Amino acid sequence: MKNISKYLSFGAIVVLVLMMIAATLIEKMQGSASAFTLIYHNPLFMLLWAVAAIAGVIWLTRHNESRKFFTLTLHLSFILILAGALTTFITAETGKIHLRMDVDSDKVINENGEMQCLPFSLRLESFSVSTYSGSKAAADYISTVIISPEQSSHTISMNRILKHKGYRFYQDDYDDDKRGVTLFVNHDPWGIGITYSAYLMLLVSMIGFFFQRGTAFRAALKRLSPSLILIFGLCGNNALNAGQLPENMPKVLPEQVAEAFSNIYVYYNDRVCPLSTLNRDYCLKAYGKPSQFGYSADQVVTGWLFYYDWWRIIPFKIKDKDKGSAVETEKEFILNSVASGDAFRIFPAAEADGTVSWYSCNDILPQNVLDNYEQWVFIRKSLDLIEESVRMEDWNEVVRLVGKIKAYQDKSASEYIPSVGKIKAERVYNHICRPMLPFMIAISLGIILFVFSGVLLAKGRNMPKCFQYLALGLLFILWLYLTSVLGLRWYVSGHAPFAGSYCVMMLMAWLSCLGSLCLYNRFPLILPMGMLISGFTMLVASLASANPQITHLMPVLQSPLLSIHVLSMMISYTLFALVALCGVLGVLMPGKNSTDRLRDVALVILYPAIFLLAFGIFLGAVWANVSWGNYWSWDPKETWALITLLIYAFALHSGSLKCFRNTRFFHIYSILAFLSVLITYFGVNFLFGGMHAYA
Repeated sequence: MKNISKYLSFGAIVVLVLMMIAATLIEKMQGSASAFTLIYHNPLFMLLWAVAAIAGVIWLTRHNESRKFFTLTLHLSFILILAGALTTFITAETGKIHLRMDVDSDKVINENGEMQCLPFSLRLESFSVSTYSGSKAAADYISTVIISPEQSSHTISMNRILKHKGYRFYQDDYDDDKRGVTLFVNHDPWGIGITYSAYLMLLVSMIGFFFQRGTAFRAALKRLSPSLILIFGLCGNNALNAGQLPENMPKVLPEQVAEAFSNIYVYYNDRVCPLSTLNRDYCLKAYGKPSQFGYSADQVVTGWLFYYDWWRIIPFKIKDKDKGSAVETEKEFILNSVASGDAFRIFPAAEADGTVSWYSCNDILPQNVLDNYEQWVFIRKSLDLIEESVRMEDWNEVVRLVGKIKAYQDKSASEYIPSVGKIKAERVYNHICRPMLPFMIAISLGIILFVFSGVLLAKGRNMPKCFQYLALGLLFILWLYLTSVLGLRWYVSGHAPFAGSYCVMMLMAWLSCLGSLCLYNRFPLILPMGMLISGFTMLVASLASANPQITHLMPVLQSPLLSIHVLSMMISYTLFALVALCGVLGVLMPGKNSTDRLRDVALVILYPAIFLLAFGIFLGAVWANVSWGNYWSWDPKETWALITLLIYAFALHSGSLKCFRNTRFFHIYSILAFLSVLITYFGVNFLFGGMHAYA
């Protein structure tokens, strides 16, 4: 009978995990409304959370762990989070208000379509869409509103909300004429305060836990010894498959001429960049690599432009047979847009309002350009003149004409063109951003290290330090490479590289290398694990995002909380991968001492991994609340992150769940639990979608 509360608590969590998994599947097949009706807003779902919380508190108070202050407050903070969520669900009101310029309104349409009145009115004074310099991509949406009767003026933008008398207003949409906006309205006077207090309590408890005596974490850490030294193996034979060349090689510009062409600027992806960036992206889209037949991307794309008949017979690389025709049509469109000149928006021209837009030679030009005959002729005929010189193979004249285009760009749009340093940085980035060779080397060496370290650990043998230093040296070189790629992307884009599949995979590889370099002396097994994780994450970055284009951040992502949120989540995922690799080695390795030691290593890694995941989840909730007025929406990515947190949390409760005291069971569980991480990051993106699809 004394264990009833334990079984109720853990049993309820198991059922909740299964229900959340079912909810994401229902949402995929039948839509969000069905998922909320059948699961998330189901009284049984809410009751199970209450049972898990109450039974957990009862079990904790009867358990010795309740005497540890931070362990107790850690568990209580989760209960307080649930209380805040329930309060929000019961008392919060949400809706939307539409404002027009100079018209007072207090009418809010709630989520049920009913009209409600605010205790004050708002009036739109102005609205504007700010753009990135030299681009038409939106950087922010800014509304200025007047609140009556106070007649106070307030600014609302993305990640900058208006708070007034318990109501919060968020930028949601705007009218086509830009004289009206729609604001999201949230009134949650109690739930947010309770929830934020719980988040703060959770953070303090997680930090304090690591300084608390008598925990399983401290016990595992104490049992570990830094005496082992690993051997490093070096291998890797990379075969380059250039493919079969056609009988008649397609014609291209000489390398130096194509290089001169690549130095001019182009408006691409809503920003001004060197033409070499467009060339590289288009070559990747067409052939799956930034070169073809030994020709650079600059030669390939300029070859499409000037030698179309030679290149149109070259087959594209089609990855998906089921979508082959659609993919081929897209790639044919790219080829034709280059051949016609439409892809090259290389001619800046001032608009009537003084702004500068970029045009191709075939675009409809503004009236002030039509009135300037010389400018009109230059835009319309420059590429034709270059084509004539290409036919005559007068390469000096080609370079001279290309130089005239660049001079025209510098004169017409100097304030919108990136600095010389950024242009050079982007060109370097274009050459090194695809980690094909590094991931092959990292995976090959990681496998050898992993196997040898397992054998050595089983035999209790030490290896010469020279091998260890060689491993560290190569891992450091890999870290420098990843630092260079991420640093260059950060510098060129102007924002931290924490958004998008390519960036977060490269960031995870960088963190794996950094963690291995910092912790190898304490945990020697970290070396092969770090190498393997770095290699596989770079592999994913190369395959899933073969075309990692640099683009501007959408306005909602321009928050300092994003960087911390992504870093926390990626570090936790990296640590979970290390735990899984410990599990693999623990299952394969003979000898109880070795497997027990691996369990200690995994436990020491697992605690910060779970805490970082929890921190990342709830920091993301704060960011969501600041950005769009709802700190939890049961988005598939949010749901699976919570599922992952709960699954791994079981492994920390060996004091209550005896099965986790069995070393072999612990290792097998660690391997299987990592599947939830893979689904959270990859499965949700590819299968379920949602608001986090960009991640």
